[in-house]
Amino acid sequence: MKYLTTTEYQELYQKYLKTGKIISYSDDFETFLRIQAEQELGVGYERTIQLRPGLKINISGGKAKYTFAREIQHHASMPLILAFQLAGTYRVWTEGIGDDYYCEKSGENYLFFLPGTKEIEEIPTGENLERIRIIVEPDIFRNFSSSQLDLMPSELKALIANYSPQIFHRNVGAITPAMQQALQQIINCPYQGMAKQIYLESKALELISLQLTQLIQSQSEIISSSFLQPDDIERIYQAKSILEANLDNPPSLMELAKKVQLNDYKLKRGFKEVFGTTTFGYLQKIRMEQGKNLLAERMLTVAGVAQTVGYKSPSRFCDAFKKHFGITPRNYRMSLNF
Repeated sequence: MKYLTTTEYQELYQKYLKTGKIISYSDDFETFLRIQAEQELGVGYERTIQLRPGLKINISGGKAKYTFAREIQHHASMPLILAFQLAGTYRVWTEGIGDDYYCEKSGENYLFFLPGTKEIEEIPTGENLERIRIIVEPDIFRNFSSSQLDLMPSELKALIANYSPQIFHRNVGAITPAMQQALQQIINCPYQGMAKQIYLESKALELISLQLTQLIQSQSEIISSSFLQPDDIERIYQAKSILEANLDNPPSLMELAKKVQLNDYKLKRGFKEVFGTTTFGYLQKIRMEQGKNLLAERMLTVAGVAQTVGYKSPSRFCDAFKKHFGITPRNYRMSLNF
């Protein structure tokens, strides 16, 4: 399998753009790209449609000549993405989202927020691929009622409330018939000009509504089957805040349970149920993210960063960082462009 770095992919893009095997053009609110390098890369297309500020639709599809892996470095200001996989399957690895590859499968829809991360996406040979992505700035959500905010998953709630948002990738579930209808209406939009833009914006908002409804329903099912009471959940969020405020000297599980007035068993089990990880796992994740940010700022040595995020031993910090991100702190700092 061929592996393409971000730089190599851009070089290929420029090469085929010059030879006419990639065609790119745009109008007032849409950019269109067509790949016609059947013998070299394959065939495909990509459309990006700008709707209101902070809201876009991206439609892409094609068939690759060879299986290859493409490296993607996401920008630090990357927005929220709603993804609907209409055909084909991608294997994806994203730093900070588990240790292994995961799949984005035909017939499924996803929600993710991955600013500043590196992603490796495997493009399979000869498989028809098609997906639609709704690209949303979180401010879009803040313009609407927040009455159901508490029913949303914690990572999305934190993003919308602008409270210490963390990266996440969530499989929302199967594409519903209502979603499928809206997606096909986007692909087969019968209008032009301003009418087209208004129509597509209405369909994008419809898909956002449908996905949020699916998320809230699944979250409600989790809550209804939970052994936790609303007061317990509030105390678990307090425990999370305490951990975030004491990275350099975190309390033990017993100490934390005492601070939030829960028994240690309920805190341990409840924290895993609410946040999908243990208190130690969450602490580790926050430490790694803060360490990554401090390395990028270049104000501290690696040993200084390790101490700031609570590691007495720089070597232990380096081992944990490499396990979490797949790269050593030193090599990560060297990879940054300054």
